[in-house]
Amino acid sequence: MQYNRMLKTNINKNMIGTGMSVGKKNKSDNSEFKILVIDDDPMILELVSEILKPQGYQVDLCESSGDALERLIDYKYNLMLIDSKLPGITGPELLKYTKEHHPSIEVIIITGNPELEEAVSTVKTGAFDYLSKPFTVQKLLKTVEKALVHQQQIIEGNLGEGARGLNSNSIMKSFPDYRVIQNLGSGSTGVVLLVEKAHKQYALKILRPSADWDADPESVNRFLREEKILGRIEHSNVIRIHESGVAGDEKIPYILMEYAEGKVLTYYIKERKLSLEQKIFIISQIASALVAVHKFGILHRDVKPGNVIIQEGFKVKLFDFGIAAVRDSSISSEHEIIGSPAYMAPEVFNHNHPVDNRSDIFSLGILSYELITGIKPFQGQTVDSMIEAIRTAKPIEPCKLVPELPTFVQDVLGCMLQKNPADRYASASDVLNHINSLGKNNVPAGFWGQLKNMMRLSAKVWS
Repeated sequence: MQYNRMLKTNINKNMIGTGMSVGKKNKSDNSEFKILVIDDDPMILELVSEILKPQGYQVDLCESSGDALERLIDYKYNLMLIDSKLPGITGPELLKYTKEHHPSIEVIIITGNPELEEAVSTVKTGAFDYLSKPFTVQKLLKTVEKALVHQQQIIEGNLGEGARGLNSNSIMKSFPDYRVIQNLGSGSTGVVLLVEKAHKQYALKILRPSADWDADPESVNRFLREEKILGRIEHSNVIRIHESGVAGDEKIPYILMEYAEGKVLTYYIKERKLSLEQKIFIISQIASALVAVHKFGILHRDVKPGNVIIQEGFKVKLFDFGIAAVRDSSISSEHEIIGSPAYMAPEVFNHNHPVDNRSDIFSLGILSYELITGIKPFQGQTVDSMIEAIRTAKPIEPCKLVPELPTFVQDVLGCMLQKNPADRYASASDVLNHINSLGKNNVPAGFWGQLKNMMRLSAKVWS
């Protein structure tokens, strides 16, 4: 604590004239970089925030690994600063999880008890650096800057084999008709670029080739066939795929998509300013998008707020089909656990149970519950505890959290969140029909019978 007070006293003095920014640009240029700081000491969080925010960085703070895991579900970060001695999931354990599931995020481990063996171990696990307390403001800023520069170099392919298939020069040669405007994001599967051709903008997803593709060239052809199926979907609530293929001498797999401006649904959930009518409107559009996707035999497999763009007038665009699968496809195992655990259906974690359209419906149920109530229906401080909650826990009854919520809306949520797929909505069309029937006199045939059954099943879902 004495070190914390001393550091805080000297923050302003130490920051005078630093003018630090990645690549020696203006501070405002740092605004594209998002940093997550995890420490169970609130004073450390406050200090680090006071150092980084004036440099233009976007900074989020968490006091536990559980909070950090929640953040990683909803947001994309460039850098994480992790205290090594966190309670529960330790810093090194959180580092390991991050590098396995979010390999493009740089990680700096911070500790008050530096040990050489632990330092070597964390760097081997994938940490960019190991920062020992006490550290100066200048030391923190320089380490952060180096980590972000390193990340950008990897994204651009300037570190060779570490970014295989994503070399910026190769990309430009492979797509000579397109001008790269900016990097929209990157992850374990590749990078998404905002590009322009003939005064029209597109999102260009460059996929990172996998070892499986090298061992089995036919898998690339299967991927291309499936992308062509995705490209046949023309729906106002689904991001349009214009073309896909393998480009250039390096045979870079790519997907050229519609570029949709807007904010992800996560932003509106956190803001909590939408009316119930607006929320229902958004849910109905996502359901409509799934109707179109499922019609072509495609499972999205990652329906979550971060994959839904909200445009002007609350128009929805469902995107990120990077892990989507065509039913009966051999491109990936039907038992492979892919997606965001907090939004997965129980059967996804059961290797003996097939996954179908109803898994996407369960994911929509989680998203809808969170949008309406402001909290996720299933909670967990670790991935394992989150999975166990999805399998066995009963969510809080929505009407207890939102007293003015119509019972019918709660029943729709309950029918989407049935643990047993057989008790769930059979199709996204059923979800859409029931939502669209709200407040209307004309209802589909058999509606009232379905509603009665739905209410009976819904009562068993809630705690």
